[in-house]
Amino acid sequence: MSQPDAAAALGASHWDLVEWTGKTAPGGKRLRLDFDPANHRFSSSTMCNRVMGGYQAEGSSLKMGAGRGTMASTMMACPEPAMTMERAYVDALSAVTGFSLSGDRLILNSANGVTLTYQAAYKPAASAPRKFIYVSAETRPCTGVAPMTCLQIREKETDRWQLHYGPIGDFEPEPGIEYRLRIIEEKVDNPPADASSIRWTLDQVIEQRVVSPAR
Repeated sequence: MSQPDAAAALGASHWDLVEWTGKTAPGGKRLRLDFDPANHRFSSSTMCNRVMGGYQAEGSSLKMGAGRGTMASTMMACPEPAMTMERAYVDALSAVTGFSLSGDRLILNSANGVTLTYQAAYKPAASAPRKFIYVSAETRPCTGVAPMTCLQIREKETDRWQLHYGPIGDFEPEPGIEYRLRIIEEKVDNPPADASSIRWTLDQVIEQRVVSPAR
């Protein structure tokens, strides 16, 4: 793969950590890595925080934290063992010296033999419009092609709840939590007959609150 093609491929997907030499990729916690080829910047969730910085990719070589030579991070504290895992992950990113792409996998290599393997995940177009919605703490039975369970959504707090028959990509609601989300809305070309022509993907959780069940 040529360097322009490789650079484009790095930025075309989200990358979710699935394997880590000598470590266990944290179950239930998605460590997602993103590249911005236009600005030569990367960012990644860690365990409780995010790390970001410049990067340099040339051929199959890759240096994270390039440019100014450092990485910046948010500074939220979290309990052990998450904090120790977070430091180890940031250290692993700092030691990366090269990369390879194979199908839907990205493998980051370091001089000490440690590898980080990521699975590609769908990444919406940067130009896709954003919108805000509320998601109810309660789901409801509904019927699409077959009986299913639907989220309830609305755009304003004063609106009535409406059933939402499709998924919201990257959104994993917890029971009893009401959310306000910023979502990315895209049109789907030639959707299947039983699927929506609109795709929603989570952009950001704006706020969330615990809702007591109705008695």
